[in-house]
Amino acid sequence: MIELVKFIHISDTHLGARQYMMDLREEDFYESFREAVDIGLAEDVDFFVHSGDLFHYADPSNRALTEFKNAALRIRESGKKMYVVLGDHDRPKRSDFPAADIFDHLNIILLGRDGCESITYSKNGEDVTICGISNMKGFRKAQLPEEYRKADSIARNSHSSILISHQAIEGYLPPEECEALKSDVPVNFSYLAFGHIHDSDLVRNGRSVFAYAGSTEMTSTREIKAYRRSGKGVNIVKLENGNVEVKRITLKSVRPQIEIDARTENYLELIDHALGDGSGNNGKLPIVSLKISGKSDRIGVISKLEEMKGRAIFRKPEFISEDRVEAETPDDNSMKSYFASYFKDNAELASLAEKLYESLLGDDDERTYSAVLGYLGIGEDQ
Repeated sequence: MIELVKFIHISDTHLGARQYMMDLREEDFYESFREAVDIGLAEDVDFFVHSGDLFHYADPSNRALTEFKNAALRIRESGKKMYVVLGDHDRPKRSDFPAADIFDHLNIILLGRDGCESITYSKNGEDVTICGISNMKGFRKAQLPEEYRKADSIARNSHSSILISHQAIEGYLPPEECEALKSDVPVNFSYLAFGHIHDSDLVRNGRSVFAYAGSTEMTSTREIKAYRRSGKGVNIVKLENGNVEVKRITLKSVRPQIEIDARTENYLELIDHALGDGSGNNGKLPIVSLKISGKSDRIGVISKLEEMKGRAIFRKPEFISEDRVEAETPDDNSMKSYFASYFKDNAELASLAEKLYESLLGDDDERTYSAVLGYLGIGEDQ
């Protein structure tokens, strides 16, 4: 059999992110991206696929642009290309060019900015169809099912095909945060390279593979549990006569993070146990997020953590007093329940939070403005 193509699927690199407002965290994101590019070059892939959220901000810093430029130069010098789509973080809020679009002279091919867009990659006399659909949240969401139908129609006539898309699919996030239903997802592609979900996942359906490659670094403490289970990584994908083979490669440069829920009497013991001998940290100090319940000597705790700074990077600890009422566990399937739980004694604030969330999700600035004025009791003509 002829090996049609081998490519690397990278996603959600968030170049320019500075988690916890730490300079070293910004550098961590660059380092994991460089490692991902290194892997693609070492594996001698035919091309690179990036499924969105290349940058953390739609107007990335000069440093973030430079880091990507350097990677793009290496990719071009190797004679390869990178096919990208826009994530929600990449799409400008006003009418402007996406940052990725300015690197087209460096073999960076932006697909699907405004809808389904396809291109053909040829190797050994065989053609592979590559379709791209950028993130379509907000007012674009209603258009997405039709764009997926267009893509599926294109793939139907292709022996080997790849869809690159940056969307949250039903089942991965609460319904109101998803852009598409499972039934909307095309079925005729060999490999569906998806982005937006930061935990990796791979689902086989016959000869077809649907995959979230996951982010290359952690942008939230919510990702810690999945990271400890399976790490962060990239997918090396082979298409061979329409069949798909996926090899997962774990990134070694990701900085470990630890969450610890403790009480005053046992926080030191739990920290010591969590840190261990540091042998599994890839040479990087882990970041520790610490919550301490009960009556605490706050100055004393901070002093103890300062003594351990050679073993870890400690964020400012969160102290939870005994009289703090535990919020009722919200329903994972409804953002409304999260707001109601958080603003337990203030239904008015919970309602405002829900309105703001929905309007911001829909990129509806006017609705957001009206909701805030309404809460403050100010007429729009004042």
